[in-house]
Amino acid sequence: MAFVLTRRLQPLRGLLDLAPVVTVVLLLLLFFILSSSFVLQPGVKVDPPRSSFGGGTPSSRLVVAVTLPPAQLDASGVALKREPTLYFDDQIVTLDGLRAALDNLPSSRTSPALVIKADKDVTLDMIMQVEDIAFAHHLSVMIGTQPTPAAP
Repeated sequence: MAFVLTRRLQPLRGLLDLAPVVTVVLLLLLFFILSSSFVLQPGVKVDPPRSSFGGGTPSSRLVVAVTLPPAQLDASGVALKREPTLYFDDQIVTLDGLRAALDNLPSSRTSPALVIKADKDVTLDMIMQVEDIAFAHHLSVMIGTQPTPAAP
């Protein structure tokens, strides 16, 4: 007696339904987007001071970056004075310009926090001038730091 195998299932003939494939791809994309963490950083590079105790930075769009140019020496080898540069909304501003920009902010029910990201060599006087402007506009102030590297 000969044993004969017959095929009862026919291969899929026709167009592949793309709706389930698109649904799975969109769900995977949504999962990866929601599980990743986004940190909004302005485009100005600063080297903030280090701190072992950081409470995290509030999500605020009000960021003032204060940077110092690289150290330069004059012909006799004496270091030239470095003037700090202020950035607000990625634009170079002066203290008066910062005051005017904060004046133009829309008033809201809750006062947002102003985050100061300053180079570690910026003088305390400059940071306090920025803080005074923020306090005059009834804004709370946070100073951005970077974490201390862990000991090996």
